[in-house]
Amino acid sequence: MSEASVAEETAAEDVKTDHEAHIKVLRGQPTDEEMAALMAVLGTAGGGAAEPAVRDRNLWGHPVDKLRYSIFSWQRVTLLERTHMRR
Repeated sequence: MSEASVAEETAAEDVKTDHEAHIKVLRGQPTDEEMAALMAVLGTAGGGAAEPAVRDRNLWGHPVDKLRYSIFSWQRVTLLERTHMRR
């Protein structure tokens, strides 16, 4: 036997070892369907943290809007373009 086949056999034996059960039935004899339903519920309940949703940029009340240019000023228009439309 080569060393590669021996390594594969030992790796396969490591995978086959039983591990301690995370869930233990203390009373009753649940059917396979009941156990599958329990696993599905527990799997979805402990799904971990949800991905944060990407929120749209809401620029209402942005501090930049408090600058003191008049509403008809060309400087105000270019300043808003520079601050709000910058990527």
